[in-house]
Amino acid sequence: MPQNTRKGSNNMRRTIPAIVLVVVLVLSMSAVAQSKKAEKAEKAKDPVCGIMVDKNPALSYTYKGETYYFCSKADQEKFKEAPEKYAKK
Repeated sequence: MPQNTRKGSNNMRRTIPAIVLVVVLVLSMSAVAQSKKAEKAEKAKDPVCGIMVDKNPALSYTYKGETYYFCSKADQEKFKEAPEKYAKK
């Protein structure tokens, strides 16, 4: 009878770490999914070239109360030189 008790004890020793490992993996996967969701930046259309860009304040310009975002400093400068050409009507 003592051998059966040892066998059950060995199985229990293996089961607990396996359960802990599964819980850690599930929590890690959840954290990764949430961080990827948070990493997605808002997008805007560059009014000069028309591509979708991240809303980067360093590459933005406000004209008549509307903020515009650009893919490059060159597009930002083009807009600043002739905003009426590119601004939403």
